[in-house]
Parts: sequence; structure tokens; C-alpha cells
Amino acid sequence: MISFVIGALVTVFTFYIALIYASVTIGLLGFAEAILLVLAFLFLLWYRRKIEADIQIPIAVAEPGEKVRLTLAVKNHSRISCMKIKYRITCENAFIGKSERAWQKGAPVYHGKNEYQQVIYPEYAGNYEFGLKKIKIYDLTGIFCITKKVGRSCNVMIFPELISVGVHVSEHTRNFFGEADVYDDFHPGDDPSEIFGVREFRAGDKMQSIHWKLSAKSDDLLVRENSQPKACPLVFLLEPPHMKKKWKKKKAKIKNEEKFLTVMAGVVFSLMDAACPHYVAWYSVSRKDVVRIRIDDEESFYMFLCYYLADGYVTAPQPLPTMYKEKYKRENLLYTMYLDASMHLILNDKEIVSLDEKDWKEKMETMELML
Repeated sequence: MISFVIGALVTVFTFYIALIYASVTIGLLGFAEAILLVLAFLFLLWYRRKIEADIQIPIAVAEPGEKVRLTLAVKNHSRISCMKIKYRITCENAFIGKSERAWQKGAPVYHGKNEYQQVIYPEYAGNYEFGLKKIKIYDLTGIFCITKKVGRSCNVMIFPELISVGVHVSEHTRNFFGEADVYDDFHPGDDPSEIFGVREFRAGDKMQSIHWKLSAKSDDLLVRENSQPKACPLVFLLEPPHMKKKWKKKKAKIKNEEKFLTVMAGVVFSLMDAACPHYVAWYSVSRKDVVRIRIDDEESFYMFLCYYLADGYVTAPQPLPTMYKEKYKRENLLYTMYLDASMHLILNDKEIVSLDEKDWKEKMETMELML
């Protein structure tokens, strides 16, 4: 609409000059400008209803520095081509709080469906939300334009770099017995709250384990087998770095958060790869409380990453270990691992390694966790 305001001011100025100099020619020029202004405005009002726009990302998962293609899809329902159009694109990383916005010039829009590719290279890990907020549609002269709100968005998840950590799991840890909501699918156990299966009676079976109702319907005695809970021996607490006054440049803050994500992802993945089921807990932005996710396999690992990166970046109002103990008072675990805001990795109140220096990657690669 600013272009029409400028056009109206130019038209008024033209008529003003025509009156001062009593020029018929300049006056006719002013009338031509006024007619062009009105026709352009009416045309764009009609044309705006014929244009639909959307933003899409074919691949929703990538790594830092990897090429990501944004697809701008524009559908023109009219027979008249739009030779000039601009897109208002926004980009926001929920975890690190980084956001950018810019006007992107697009190619001509012809009749039917038009798709245009925009290649980007996300530098940092996180959940990126790309939004197409509005578009500017220009008339045939390319001078006047009108804005149309779109309000479309899409997401791409940029996973952090995975650095393997040495993890050695003892038999005591591997056979840890405790309460759990997940049960072993292959081995029976001693938890009577969940039935593993039913089988024929064998010598040595207890009379209490006989399923009398099913046995009455068959010719043989049938025994009920209890399930084996798959308890987690370890919880990994995550407390992201605090905002520091000495971080004068925002890029330094982002790099510190990127390091935190890399360390966190490497430790969690290595525990999962060593077949050590565990919980990962943190203070959630959306729930305003401590939440946790159980990690058993790659599927649960990547589900955790998606949830954590989308949740955002916040500091807990109290020390995270204290909040976790208050919420899960009756829980008995073998290990409590804690990655604090100063990038110190702590296991059962003993510091394993400090990763706040420049050689933190080398320390991670040589580090070993004895569980």
C-alpha cells in the first residue's frame, strides 16, 4: 500500500505543478497518473484473490551445514501472469532463540501451479520453523504492489553432531531390577502385575502360578508366567548453559548452546548404543515442569531429540537434580548423570570430565563411562 500512497502524492504534486504553470500537458499527465493509479489498485484487488501461496520442505530432517531445499509453491488461478512477486520469509530456531526475516524476490508466476526452490544451509542444530507470512503482488508495470497475508509454515529438524563416547555396562547394571512401565518381550520375570504368557505345567512350577480357568477348559494344567520389567538404571539430567553477561556477541552464546547439544546427543546415543536403557530429564518450557523420556533404541532416541529441540531453551527455576528428586521421590536408580550449565559431566555427585574448554571434542572422544 505504500506504493499507492507514494503514487497518490506524485499525482497530487503533478496537478500542483500544472496549476502553477497553467500547463495543460502536465495536467493531462496528472490525469493519466490518476487513472493508472485507480486501475492498478482495482486490478491488484482482483488479482490478489487469484493467487495462493505455500511453503514446503520435502525433507524434514538434516544435519548442520547440510543443504535444505525450501519449496515456494504459488498457484495462479487467473490467465494473467504475475511478472514480479516478493515473499516475506521468516526463520526461527526455537531452541537457541535465533530468528531472521527477509523479503525474497521470486520468479514470474504463470497460470497454474508454480514451484520455486530456495536452498539454505542451517549452521546450527535445532528445530527450524520457516514461515511464509505474506507476499507482495505487483501489477503489470511493476510499480504498484499490494500485500496478501499467507500465514503458512513448515519445520525442519537439524540434529546435532553425534560424537561417540566409550560406555562399559556391567552385568549388575544390565540386569538391574526395578519398577518400570516397559516389559521384556522375550524373557519372563517375577512381576505379577503383567502376564508374560501361558504355557504347560512343568516339574518345579508353583501351584500358585497355575491358571485354573484356562486349565479347566483344556486337558492339561496351564501355568501363568509373569513379566520381566525393563527398568532403567540411569537418569541423565540436562541443564542448558545460563545466559552470561560476558556473552556480548550473540554468536558466542549460540556456539555454547551448540556445544551443549552435541555433548548431550553424543552421551545419550552412546548409552543407547551400549544397550543401556535410561531416562533423559530436563525442565520443559511448555509444561513448566521436569519431564523425562525413556531411551531404549534409535527410534526413542530420535523422538527424544525432536521433542527436546522443539521444546525450546530455558533455565530451571531451581537446581535440576533437586527438582527431579522431588518429583520422583520413590525412584531407586543406580546412577544419576548430570550435565550442568557449566558443561561439567557429573556421575553420582562425582565429576567425570569438564567440557568447557576448547578441546572438549577430544575429551569426549577419549572419555569412558563405567556403569
